[in-house]
Amino acid sequence: MANDGNSKKRIIRWRGVLAESSRTVRMTTAALLATAGIAVVFSQLGFAEIGLSGGYATHAFVLLLPVALAALLLGTPLGTLIGLITGAALYLHSKAMPLDFFELSYINLVTSVVMLTIVGFLLGVLFAFALRNNPSGIKRYVYIAIVCIIVSFLYSFGFQINVVVSLTVDLALEAEPGASTAELTQDVQEYVAAFAYRMGSSDLQAWVDGLLMLIACSIADVIARKAIASPNGRGLRGLFGAWLSVVVLFVFMLSSTVSFIAITSGSLNRAERDLNGEVAYLANQLESSNERTDSLLELINSLGGDLENLSDEDMGDAVDAISIDSLLTGYTVDEDGLVVISYWDNQIALSDDPQIKADDMLDDYFDKEELEAIERSIESGEMQRIVHDDIDMEAIEAAIESGSAEAVRTKLMYLVAKEVDDMYVIIAAKPTDMVFASRDNSMVWMTAASLALLLAVFVLTARLLSTLVARRIDETNGVLQRITHGDLDARVEAGGTREFESLSEGINDTVDAMKGLIAEAEARMNAELATAKAIQEAALPRIFPPFPDILRFDVYATMEAAREVGGDFYDFFLVGEESGPDGGKLGFVVADVSGKGVPAALFMMKAKALIRDYIASGMELGEAFENANRQLCDGNDASMFVTAWAGVLDYATGHVDFVSAGHNPPLIWQLSDARWHWLKEKSGLPLGLFDGMPYTAHSIECQVGDQFLLYTDGVTEAMDTRNEQYGENRLEAIANSSYPLHPRELVKTIRSDVAAFAGDAEQSDDITILALEVGVPPEITATLVIPADVKELPRVNEFIHDELDRRLCPMRAQNQLDIAVEELFVNVAHYAYPEATPDNPGMARVSYTYSADPPSITVDIADDGIPYDPLAKPDAVTPDDIMEVPIGGLGILMAKRSVDEMRYARVDDSNIVTIVKKW
Repeated sequence: MANDGNSKKRIIRWRGVLAESSRTVRMTTAALLATAGIAVVFSQLGFAEIGLSGGYATHAFVLLLPVALAALLLGTPLGTLIGLITGAALYLHSKAMPLDFFELSYINLVTSVVMLTIVGFLLGVLFAFALRNNPSGIKRYVYIAIVCIIVSFLYSFGFQINVVVSLTVDLALEAEPGASTAELTQDVQEYVAAFAYRMGSSDLQAWVDGLLMLIACSIADVIARKAIASPNGRGLRGLFGAWLSVVVLFVFMLSSTVSFIAITSGSLNRAERDLNGEVAYLANQLESSNERTDSLLELINSLGGDLENLSDEDMGDAVDAISIDSLLTGYTVDEDGLVVISYWDNQIALSDDPQIKADDMLDDYFDKEELEAIERSIESGEMQRIVHDDIDMEAIEAAIESGSAEAVRTKLMYLVAKEVDDMYVIIAAKPTDMVFASRDNSMVWMTAASLALLLAVFVLTARLLSTLVARRIDETNGVLQRITHGDLDARVEAGGTREFESLSEGINDTVDAMKGLIAEAEARMNAELATAKAIQEAALPRIFPPFPDILRFDVYATMEAAREVGGDFYDFFLVGEESGPDGGKLGFVVADVSGKGVPAALFMMKAKALIRDYIASGMELGEAFENANRQLCDGNDASMFVTAWAGVLDYATGHVDFVSAGHNPPLIWQLSDARWHWLKEKSGLPLGLFDGMPYTAHSIECQVGDQFLLYTDGVTEAMDTRNEQYGENRLEAIANSSYPLHPRELVKTIRSDVAAFAGDAEQSDDITILALEVGVPPEITATLVIPADVKELPRVNEFIHDELDRRLCPMRAQNQLDIAVEELFVNVAHYAYPEATPDNPGMARVSYTYSADPPSITVDIADDGIPYDPLAKPDAVTPDDIMEVPIGGLGILMAKRSVDEMRYARVDDSNIVTIVKKW
């Protein structure tokens, strides 16, 4: 694996910063940089002049930038290739259309193709070495700067060496046969010194090139690494905008290059026409002058050669007629270029350049190469290109010795020469800044126009994409987001085109099908969960009192799952076969399984069975928990656990043994203290965590009337809408305020208080409560479900009277209870179901609970009708005001006075009225 990692790093290192980008991105970048290299060359931006103190200093090699960027971003192979392409473009341009003396004089196959290819290779290798460990921060850019400066100086040095060697070879080949070595050496030194001086400061050029490469590479590195760090962070607009920018940049570079070539070619053609026109005009003037001279000679001959017969005025007119001195009047070097007229012996006759004096020789002003170009133009009639210095070689040598950069200004010129009557040579020349005077303005306007056009295309295209595609996709994604968050009624309406119509219909059909499948799955799941809930509820004791023949204790419990099924459970059971009405032991347990839902329910079933089996067998309580823990740890790959509190009551003596396995401490009410307090003794860790853990049992002695209150953390950790917990203090407070209540009413009171505290907050955990009272007979309860019809009142009375008769309730108390039951049941029959019909009157539930200490019966009359509180009416007034008694008010007043307690509650969409009668 280590070798694979090193190989991958090696591949990335040699493939550049964009090594892990897609092939499309790499190839597009390579094409863009290759196009940039060609565009820089053909747009005459490859060599940019740098001026210092108003004079020429050196050139900056701008064409190095695309090569450096390719080496950094794409690695050594593609960097070398881009260097080769850029060098080839430079070489072709220097041969076909060199636009300054630098390109004409110094660019050859070595300084272009060979050296730029080597530069691409060197940059790729050095970048790979410098960035091999992927440095970051300022250290990374220091390494990039070092590489750029090293390669820049190497290129500058190599360029100069090649130029010197090339010039030396050319001069040696052109040397006259028989020239001495000393003469040749001196000529070479002077020639090379002059040409090398024209190149300018090589150190300055190297530093400028290195700085330009550093800036470009640093910016490109930041952009590339940012794009790599977030490959999926762009949206459709951003991605399309990026690719559209690439296309626009391609088109802009290509169009600018083509425009520059076209404008340059047009300028050269126009310059050639202008120069030929000037030469033709001057030739005509010279020919006219010759004709006048011939006429004058004929006149002189006719006079017998005697000029004395001519007056001074006539002689002056004759001389003016044949003179060419005024031929160049109006010509200036700054506006028309250089115009020179020489005699057949190369003696200069006229010139518009003040530096050229009459009677000077042409070779005093033009060097050998320029004279050869003049001869070629005379022979071919075509425009020639020359490299010309503003001053002669002696001045150049003086400037070299003095170190004055401003003394030498070399420029490229175009000339046309023509010989007239084998007597005169007319030379008309223009420098490049005059030939291409309008080119820069034309290029600026054309570039600005094309850039504006491309930007307009970019903006309009991006706008169309946003309007026609991206906006509809965003709308579709917005609807899909709603759908993924459960809003299956959301509809996609991204129309406008056939494709989006099809997409919308497809998504909507898919959602509809999904809704059907979800509904089917929910129905199936609900059915399965209902079955699971029924199984779980069946596993918990639901009949109270559980042991009606045993009058030594009273127990009641409830479990309300946060979901359809839960992980809490309670249990109570007789321990040992000898337990009976006269004596024995009762085991009781409350436990809480980690997690919720089906997994917790399954683990709960296993834990309940194990704890019950081991305790019911009569095993010592601590040992029973140790065995249960061992079984729960076995195969517990899900790492679930259960907290539990279990007790064993000897209901003949009141002795209780108990064990706490990490569970919430229960509350106990003891008559000796007359208050509730916490049993905080701990026996061990929760069951199912660690095998082999010991559990220590504790014990307590109880008297008649002492009570245990067991619960799970769903009670104390219940949340209200402000995320405040119910807490142990509230539980202790409600228990203390409810101390006279027996287990059933105590549990119901606490559960109602927790529900009232939570309010509209969702139940977040299972809630389990168990209460056990020692030494008292159990409460007896029963429920009758009947239609909410007045005709059913006799059945209700019979149902309640059967229990009252068994409990020897006095007839007077029974009659008083009948008054309250009749009033409340009739209210349910009349008002609970406004839309009731004889065939469907709605249902009512009548239940009672008998308590032996003191003898009392609690009757609940419940219905699932509209919210209706009969106790909300004001109490009726005295009989003197009978006409002002509100309807039903007197009946409710009589019902209240006939029982000991009456209360109303709306619980789970049910109206419940509770009445208590004691005797």
